[in-house]
Amino acid sequence: MNFGIVDLFVVFLITLGPLKSSIVYVTLTADADAGFRRSIAIRTVLTATVVALLFLIAGEFLLDAFHVSIPALKLGGGLILVLFALEMVLGSKSQEAPKTDSAASTNIAVYPLAMPLMVTPQGLVAIVTLTAAAPGTSELVLMIGLILGIMAFNFIFLLGAHRILSAIGPAVLKVVSVIVGLLLVSLAIQLMIWGLTDLGVLQELPVKG
Repeated sequence: MNFGIVDLFVVFLITLGPLKSSIVYVTLTADADAGFRRSIAIRTVLTATVVALLFLIAGEFLLDAFHVSIPALKLGGGLILVLFALEMVLGSKSQEAPKTDSAASTNIAVYPLAMPLMVTPQGLVAIVTLTAAAPGTSELVLMIGLILGIMAFNFIFLLGAHRILSAIGPAVLKVVSVIVGLLLVSLAIQLMIWGLTDLGVLQELPVKG
């Protein structure tokens, strides 16, 4: 696999992390008691974990079923991640929270919190793409461990989201979003370069790290 552990962690943290879901979680549970908030956080993270691991395990099967080559998936996945990252950097209305009923229920844990806010479509693309590029079981075990670690972090973050977001404010969140977006753009373009290299269009370039 071309990506190192730091690269994988950054991609998964950005596309599967708590940034977007925590903002909507705070909004939808603003008037709820602590017990309800905790139950929503648990259900959200469990749903997101199951979906992410299913795509991780079934990624190779999906490629075989649709006759998609690894270079094509690298190029397509990289392109989608670039567009997603550009929205983070430049800002877009598509980043606004989905509209839901004002009365919060446990259903919000599945939609919109678990999907598409915590496990984003871009995250699923990244999982399938990186799984397809993994040559052995050790890389798959590494990715499973990273996903489980990030989901554990998501749960802890959601539990303290009301205090965290009120303390740091929306301006800091915007700065963080831009920074991680710039980093994801670079990683996504690198993924596309590797796809072109696999096809023989480009010569392999040395990558630091």
